[in-house]
Amino acid sequence: MTAAPLPVLDPLIAAELARLKAAGCAQADPTVLPLAEARAQQDRYFAAINARLPPIASTRDLTVAGAQGDMRARLYRPAICRDDAFVVFVRGAGWWAGGLDSHEAVCRGIANATSRSVVALDYRRSPEHVFPAQRDDVVAGVEWLLDHANDLDLPARAVLWGESAGASLCVLTWRRLADAGRAAALPCLILFYGNLGGPRENLRPQSKWVWQQYLGPAWPHPPDSVVPAKTGLHDFPPVWLGVGDADPLIEDSRMFAGRLAGMNRQHELTVYPGMPHGFSGYAESVPMAAGAARDAAVFMGRALGGVSGPLQRQPDTKAEGESLFT
Repeated sequence: MTAAPLPVLDPLIAAELARLKAAGCAQADPTVLPLAEARAQQDRYFAAINARLPPIASTRDLTVAGAQGDMRARLYRPAICRDDAFVVFVRGAGWWAGGLDSHEAVCRGIANATSRSVVALDYRRSPEHVFPAQRDDVVAGVEWLLDHANDLDLPARAVLWGESAGASLCVLTWRRLADAGRAAALPCLILFYGNLGGPRENLRPQSKWVWQQYLGPAWPHPPDSVVPAKTGLHDFPPVWLGVGDADPLIEDSRMFAGRLAGMNRQHELTVYPGMPHGFSGYAESVPMAAGAARDAAVFMGRALGGVSGPLQRQPDTKAEGESLFT
């Protein structure tokens, strides 16, 4: 079955993408480039979208525990910092690209939008390391941060905030740590354009490649423990999902929201018109992208304060900031 054409890109996003392409800084396609060249091209893209950084009160590089040795991390503190929770940020970039510098502007924006400290984790990349390496790194990193929160002047609770592949890792990490008795310390998840549905036949070639590199020998029939949409969601905390309607992975967010609805779990899915995959990286130039971080921050604040409304299904329409599930 051929997928329906995606909606037209927002003009501001389209202009940014055209500018990056003209400058030789377009995103890489690892299906047509050798891995080293694809990573170099992707690094140029990340450097370009991080050219304008939001101001932040302070940053500090950390060394935290990974699953198999030390892992790099970076702590961001906004000028006004709440003490009810901190954010653990887990990047996307398909498990194969990115690092601490690739989402610098995003992490600063999250800290400022939420008025909370943010810690970004630099987990191992595929294909050199395959599942469960990435999940286990994030699990170990979150555990270490919770255990050392007092030493770092951080609150005792953490919100897991992930993008794309990182959103997938957040779901798997929450499940793992909740099963280990730490659910109360992880009161909320924020998932931007999550790669949540696992490998399947109708994925675009690049998405199939990403899953294949990540899964290694488990491709193409991974166990349910690898796929967020097949994870046990019966006891999940409040979950916010944000995705653009011009994102080829939009159905993953809708599928995940549907599963949460079926479990009667508190959640909200917001669809942003004209926004593509990875749109949060454009928050400094595209108001709707910046607004999405604020929307997530509002939801997170309600979740941390224990305020929750009734679970309702809304019509599946698309408008800026409109909640499809609340």
